[in-house]
Amino acid sequence: MPPTRDTSIRRGLEVLMTLQTRRARENGGLGVTQIAEALDMDKSQISRSLKVLAEYGLVDRDPKTRAFRLGWRIFSMAQVSGDQRLLECAGEVLDDLVGQLDESVYLSVRSGFDALTVAERTANHSIQAMPSHWSLHSTSVGRVLLTDRTSAEIRDMYAGQQLSSARSGGVQSVDGLVEAVSRARDDGYATVVDEFEVGLTAVGVPVRDYRGIMVAAFGVSGPTFRLEPKIDHAVTSLKKAAEQLEDLLALRDGVRFPSGREA
Repeated sequence: MPPTRDTSIRRGLEVLMTLQTRRARENGGLGVTQIAEALDMDKSQISRSLKVLAEYGLVDRDPKTRAFRLGWRIFSMAQVSGDQRLLECAGEVLDDLVGQLDESVYLSVRSGFDALTVAERTANHSIQAMPSHWSLHSTSVGRVLLTDRTSAEIRDMYAGQQLSSARSGGVQSVDGLVEAVSRARDDGYATVVDEFEVGLTAVGVPVRDYRGIMVAAFGVSGPTFRLEPKIDHAVTSLKKAAEQLEDLLALRDGVRFPSGREA
């Protein structure tokens, strides 16, 4: 692939990533100047990328504010992206889970250095947190999703990177991350208190297919004052939810477990 085309593709993808941030969603989109500043790029380059993305329906422009936002083509593509079987099975499990925990619950998958939320249920509280994507190193679902990587692979993945935490005692180095992931692997779950965001606590557990391969992670998050006292209950509920989803996925594949019990 010619370098110029490769650069154009990367720039277009970075524009799309910028338009899916919380800032863009809350403001109904971003202008050319805002996108250029966020990416530290020239406005003319961003304008060219936006023009091409608009031609394919991947971005739309508000006729009044002139701000750009993700286009309907993106939502159409999302409906057929990823493992549809996983999403179809997860819905009823999330419905039960939010009722049990009365906190926002979600299903996440790994996407680069982020844990991407692909399905969620929101509790009826005025105070809650539900980012669309979470950094792997500072979140519970992220650390759980990293448990299928060896320590060497994690070190290689984060080589040369400076990790940050919202609190002083959080993971701020690759060594600290490797230790946290190892602990999550041994425990079968991960908890994060005030690391992703001060005042936010989260718990994550892995979801595996019948072969034992990691496919996603269930998570719950809420204000620390409300969720931290019921972490044990959250862990138990999430693990049961993961087992339920794993059984549903196995049933879809017609798998019979060694014990003779069908999923």
